[in-house]
Amino acid sequence: MSKTIDFGIDLGTTNSLIAKFSGGKVQVFKNPRGHKEGLPSIVGFRKDKILVGDKARDFSAKDPKNVKSRFKRKMGTSETFKIESIKASKTPEELSSFVLKELKGFVQSGENVESAVITIPASFDTIQSNATKEAGKLAGLKEIILLQEPIAASLAYANKDSSIDLKNSQWIVYDLGGGTFDVALVKIVEGELTVVDHEGDNYFGGTDLDSLIVEKIVAPHIETLGRFDNFLAELQSASGKHEKSWYRLLDACENAKIELSTDMSTEIEFELEDDDGEEVEGVVTVTRSQFESLIKEKIESTATMLKQILTRQSLQPSDLEFVLMVGGSTYIPYVRSLIEELMNIPVNTDIDPTNAIAIGSAFYAGGCQKLDTNASSEKTDSNSSLKVKATYVTSTQDEEEIFAAKVVGDFADYTYRIHSVDGSFDSGTKPLIARINEELPLRKGEFNIFSFTILDSTGNTVPHSHEQIQIAQGRYSVAGQVLPEELSLVKDDLASNDTVLHKIFERNCILPTRATRTVEVAKTIVKGSNDLPLKIMMVEGDSNNHFLSNKPIGTLEVDGHQLTKDLLKGTEIDITFEISTSRDLTVSAYFNGTGQEFSQIFNPTKRDVSPKQLGSDIIKLEEAILSEQESASDNIETEKELAAVQREVQELLLETGNLSEDSITDDKFKLEDKKRSVAQKLHQITSRKRLESCKQEYKEVKELVTGIAHEAGNDQEKHRLKDIVRREEVFLNSNSYSTIESAISELNSIQNTILFRTPAFLVNVFEHLVDSRVSMNDQLQANSLIETGKSLIQSEQWSDLGLVNARLWDLMPQDEQNIDQTKFVTGII
Repeated sequence: MSKTIDFGIDLGTTNSLIAKFSGGKVQVFKNPRGHKEGLPSIVGFRKDKILVGDKARDFSAKDPKNVKSRFKRKMGTSETFKIESIKASKTPEELSSFVLKELKGFVQSGENVESAVITIPASFDTIQSNATKEAGKLAGLKEIILLQEPIAASLAYANKDSSIDLKNSQWIVYDLGGGTFDVALVKIVEGELTVVDHEGDNYFGGTDLDSLIVEKIVAPHIETLGRFDNFLAELQSASGKHEKSWYRLLDACENAKIELSTDMSTEIEFELEDDDGEEVEGVVTVTRSQFESLIKEKIESTATMLKQILTRQSLQPSDLEFVLMVGGSTYIPYVRSLIEELMNIPVNTDIDPTNAIAIGSAFYAGGCQKLDTNASSEKTDSNSSLKVKATYVTSTQDEEEIFAAKVVGDFADYTYRIHSVDGSFDSGTKPLIARINEELPLRKGEFNIFSFTILDSTGNTVPHSHEQIQIAQGRYSVAGQVLPEELSLVKDDLASNDTVLHKIFERNCILPTRATRTVEVAKTIVKGSNDLPLKIMMVEGDSNNHFLSNKPIGTLEVDGHQLTKDLLKGTEIDITFEISTSRDLTVSAYFNGTGQEFSQIFNPTKRDVSPKQLGSDIIKLEEAILSEQESASDNIETEKELAAVQREVQELLLETGNLSEDSITDDKFKLEDKKRSVAQKLHQITSRKRLESCKQEYKEVKELVTGIAHEAGNDQEKHRLKDIVRREEVFLNSNSYSTIESAISELNSIQNTILFRTPAFLVNVFEHLVDSRVSMNDQLQANSLIETGKSLIQSEQWSDLGLVNARLWDLMPQDEQNIDQTKFVTGII
């Protein structure tokens, strides 16, 4: 039985495949019912029978409402698909699990597929990644490893032909599939492959090109042939009169798109009833030039993403080997020619774009040890007195490789032997020792398998966890997968009455990874109370943006009923964040105030978008822009930027207004992504204003504190001030207002330390409080404290006067406590 996972699955939006790594080669399995490699990712429900693949596609011609497709793009959302024939709804994860189960049936060797590598777009967020694993578990997979599709494609190419020399090279993977788009910069350094940077769009793929043909060519033509009231809206609504026709037209346009890759024109047939019940049928001709004109803007947008990567990485087109084309939609000749023309980089079409992802995932699976046989960790063997820990690389460009093993236990008179299964190498029988080092010769460009046998003193074989050694020569391995977006913690910012993001994980950091942070509790939570719980939100996206511009991926939540004692305001919480290669996020928190530890309390949040709520959010965004425009009347450049953002918001409002609550398209998710993009632009504009304000405030506070320190500061306080001033060039040029605000906070701390031991300041504060006594909450206590304060001033007991001031301050109404204390500095500077 293999100790590696071996099976790789490409779970696609339109088609899915399964492959297996065995003996150094990859086999892509064919459907035993039709002998085709791919399985259409379509699920149909006919009474009590579930149809998957081609049978479901055929059934859709008769009953499209009970056939579901393109559900991959809704993975990780709250969306469900209503199935009329079973009077129930299915989630995208459940529908995907039916596809995975059908793929498992392609394996006719008698093996049970219990572990697999499943590919995901590199731009899939954390929630979508978790949803993919959920689909795998629903399909009966016990162990699932996720692999980013650009890595899979690159493995398929790099391991396709051992004669290809890719040492220390880099290229772009351009992956335009049925439902998603990825463009990634891939490097090979010292035989290891990794994604360095990427861009992507989870809502652009071949299915969107099909929709364009329906929306821009077919639907307008049909409207001229009968009476239709808002035909397109009725096509795209779950309760629309023509919903069934939407699915039929999409399928017809998909076939037309495929035909246009080889033919200069094609015909799309249609048959439906208009709003009066009159039959409308006919044929619409679509030419290749029409189609290319239709998709030009979309394909140009993918080239823009590619250019963004080159700019970020300071690369020129000449620095790249090629653009590797992957995904069924890259069969479109116009896609290949336009990208080559726009980027001036050779296009590489040496691998089959439809099965490359599955092949690459199988290569990766062949190097993944199953959970119970990890080659790099120590295992207890069936003989409890013997433990073997082995270290070796599974892929190498060298023609010899060292196998090292550490043996622990009672192995007196034991022997071992290592030999290749093809008979080309045999170490001979040797006495078993605590540390084994064997130099294994490797056949060039092949997958080398060795047996590692241990015999006891009587000549019986001793089972252990490293009986088979597998090393691929001339093959490339993966250095690590990267995190596609930053993950940040949302924290309250009391100074601005808003929130700030604290970055936990960097974009493009190598997985798995771990981080710790310490935060303070912003409010007291009473043990056993029903008070609002402590909430710590995690978001995915640029940490320089406002948290509302990023995707919420979950909340860490603890309430009073979980506490063993009161959790006081200001108590420190130590939080540990861990994220696996497959994007499993674990958050653990230790409460220093109660001594409690909460593990794995992170609750992922599925994406939920309502057109009505989306419209409301966009209106609030427009109001925020209008507010900013009022305060930016003296800045022409800012006014122009705000006007451009406002135009985008107005376009968004128009598009959202055309959406029905029961839209069967992905448009609401696309529009929400656009809304986040616009919100990011607005935040960047307002951040610049805040940045300039912070810089000005820093200069004013520095001048004030410098004077106070000169007059009344001690050596330690003056040294702290000098240290801040020494660093100011760095944080003033950082373009991060939070960093500058932190410096201002440090200056205020120095100021407070000096002022609260300075008699003139303490007296001025006391006199202000005396004048304000009428507004204090407890007049009796206030009068008593004032008399005590007067006595302390006479006796010059300044430290005690500071305590009296603090108690009087607490008696003031909350809105009067927030007074700039520098107004009391009279006589000090």
